[in-house]
Amino acid sequence: MIKNISKREKWFGAATLGIALAALAYNMIMEPLTGMWKSLDDSIRQREILLTKHSRILRNGEKISKLDKEYSKYFQETMLRPEEESAMALGQIERLARGANVHITNIKPMGIRRHENFNRFTYKVTSESRSEELAKFIYELQSSEQLMKVERMVLRAKEKEADIIKAILHITKISISK
Repeated sequence: MIKNISKREKWFGAATLGIALAALAYNMIMEPLTGMWKSLDDSIRQREILLTKHSRILRNGEKISKLDKEYSKYFQETMLRPEEESAMALGQIERLARGANVHITNIKPMGIRRHENFNRFTYKVTSESRSEELAKFIYELQSSEQLMKVERMVLRAKEKEADIIKAILHITKISISK
């Protein structure tokens, strides 16, 4: 049967067989190799990025340990229940207000937002005081070691006494756990 095929047909048959073998070799050998090379390149690139980050950390090790020591006072070693933390924060707010001669008329916990490494406590504090005393209270509150911050405030002059300011403060406290 092969003897009855013309020279031209033999040439086309050989070319077709060659193309089929080349396609088979490409799909069976080259595709898996290039896929493996690409995945190895990606893995190498990711490890290079990780090495760059780690080398940067190692270069700045002294600075990082200094900052860690500086901010370690904000971390809590003992895990307090949220109610206990809230009570401590409320007590701190009241002490700072008393020290600054700020009269708190109402204080209300607004809730707790739990995050992966920290909790955020929110309080609504209504107070009456003179502007200097309120400024002193806010300054001492935000510079305390309790990580408290006045997020929002509404100030109004008291109707009968012009030098007294009625303030509504939204205070947040961040509690970081190790």
